Amino acid sequence: MHYLQRCLTASLLALCLISCSNTNDGKVEDVETSVEAETPSSSEIETESSTQEVIVEAIEDEDVIRVGLIIDEENIMSSYDRQPGVAFVGMIEEYNRQGGLLGKRIEVLRENGESRLSVINGAAEKLIKSGVQLLVVTCELDFAAPVVRQAKEAEVLLMSPCASEEDWGLGEVDTLAFSMVTRPKAYGAQLADHLWGEGDRTAAIFWDDTVPETIQECIAFRDRWRNLGGTSTVESAVNMVTAPSVIGPADRLGSLDVDAIAVCATNRVGVLTLQLIRGAGWLTPIVAGPSLDSASFFTSDIPNLGDFRMVSFAGTRGDDPYVGANQAAVYFQNIDGIPPASGRFILGADLAELWFQAVNFAGTTDSRVVAETIKSFDSFNVPSGLIKFEGTQAVTKRTLRILRNVGGYMVFESLIQEPNQ
Repeated sequence: MHYLQRCLTASLLALCLISCSNTNDGKVEDVETSVEAETPSSSEIETESSTQEVIVEAIEDEDVIRVGLIIDEENIMSSYDRQPGVAFVGMIEEYNRQGGLLGKRIEVLRENGESRLSVINGAAEKLIKSGVQLLVVTCELDFAAPVVRQAKEAEVLLMSPCASEEDWGLGEVDTLAFSMVTRPKAYGAQLADHLWGEGDRTAAIFWDDTVPETIQECIAFRDRWRNLGGTSTVESAVNMVTAPSVIGPADRLGSLDVDAIAVCATNRVGVLTLQLIRGAGWLTPIVAGPSLDSASFFTSDIPNLGDFRMVSFAGTRGDDPYVGANQAAVYFQNIDGIPPASGRFILGADLAELWFQAVNFAGTTDSRVVAETIKSFDSFNVPSGLIKFEGTQAVTKRTLRILRNVGGYMVFESLIQEPNQ
């Protein structure tokens, strides 16, 4: 009986407590308790503030230099962006193995831009907030636009390994923006000089009319070819729609009986043009400009390709005459696990070395100081050889390569030296 009484008494007390807790007074007490729990005391605020100060100081004093990389890893621009992007990372890792830069480790923050403006914009904002001292961007200015805008506002050095628009060289992108390639016109003229030097005197010329760079490349080839005294039996624009009608008819095929055929095109139009020429049974030697040199170009896509050469920025098979280019290919493979698929990879390695040299000379990563340092030098030695800016913000002179198709592989054949280089 005593045990049951104690249990009943306890139960009644419990019910009473529960009932009390559900009154208005109880609710007020609960809210007050909650507010007190969420509002830190003055001592807690001081502790939190001091903790934040410690974190900020730790970031500022951290022995690391951050650089941002925004490239397309998988979409429209990936066959042009990714190769130099990986090479850039490979070079930075090698610098870190050798002790870093200015006594600090270099950290690459790599973002996939996906060739989508919204993604690129978000990536730029994220990287700038993280305190990057350099932004490396896609090969296409239209896609780089969100980065350009934010980099300009934040005064962050901006560099593209492969953007060919004239705006870069003229400084119209930004005073802190640089590109590692020159105008396509220069490449077309160089190719004409090279073929003339080999003894060619007649040519057929085809250019992809859907891309400004390929148009400029072959128009420059044509103009230089004429100035040298060469003749051309065909000068024709092509694209995915018109190429079959331009190259296919029998009455036009005879005009391809020339010393060389020059093709200026990106991958899809270029491959179709080569397929049509070889499919018609013509074995005339073909030379393509550097616009065709991308990770998406495979000789296996063109049956009976035969005598085919391509202008490129570097050899990819360890056969380049410049040791630096071959080393950069090794550093590329250290990151990607496979050798470079395009000579375009070297542009990322050149960019890394240019920035590294400029920062070392300036003694700081400050964007304005580094930009002025780059502008003040006449030339730089980079993995691909000597490059020059000549008062502009894009490379005006560099040594190109001729790669030849040998058994389905594009192997190094010769250099195309810039005049006065």
